Amino acid sequence: MPGERHRHNRFIALIACFRMAKALLLVAAGIGVLELVKPGIASRVTQWIEHLPLAAGHDVLTAKAEKLLSASPGRKEIAAAAAFAYAALFTVEGIGLWLERVWAEYLTIIATTSFIPFEVYEIVKHTSALKIAVLVVNVAIVGYLVHLRLRARKDRHA
Repeated sequence: MPGERHRHNRFIALIACFRMAKALLLVAAGIGVLELVKPGIASRVTQWIEHLPLAAGHDVLTAKAEKLLSASPGRKEIAAAAAFAYAALFTVEGIGLWLERVWAEYLTIIATTSFIPFEVYEIVKHTSALKIAVLVVNVAIVGYLVHLRLRARKDRHA
């Protein structure tokens, strides 16, 4: 109807915003990794990390940072490219979901489901509350979108 305001599905809008936030974080991470290719930056970052109160007593964080900082420029460029590729995927998902496109729901279901085995593997390897939270959120997203699609299909055939 003319003048009628369209209401977004709030959960779909929340998922879209979550995807866009992840995309922004991945772009920032990709840019940060590319900065590490520049001479002298890695040593400055190492010094900075050593002085962080958060790093003290967190050997896993320090070890991950050292591994990234000591990687070859080629490996850093590959890591940055992967971050940008995932950011592109999350951007497409986020925009499509915000526009309430069915294809975006399917893309999100497929992409998110494909990451779940890796998330479970990471939890088994090194359990953390953050990893478990990410897994729970992703399973909830997939469950909701599958439920939404099944309900829409049922409504179409009723």
